[in-house]
Amino acid sequence: MRAAAKLAKPEWALKIERLRNRLGLSQTALARKLNVSAMAISRWERGVNEPSANCYIHLGKLAGRSECWFFWERAGLAKADVKRALE
Repeated sequence: MRAAAKLAKPEWALKIERLRNRLGLSQTALARKLNVSAMAISRWERGVNEPSANCYIHLGKLAGRSECWFFWERAGLAKADVKRALE
């Protein structure tokens, strides 16, 4: 039953947890970088609450080029809109 519950986590929750692990950060350390509580990070990773758009933008910055757009699109940013804004 526990394995089934783990599979039921939303993709964004899994991506946040993987990013944090890849960066070698504890939940508390990531929380400090994002100016949120460690409990917020825990809730995100469990899929209980979803981060705000602002937090998704910061997560994208931490993720780097390889994964940034997943987080930025969750924040509502589209590549085409960003490209237009930068031109």
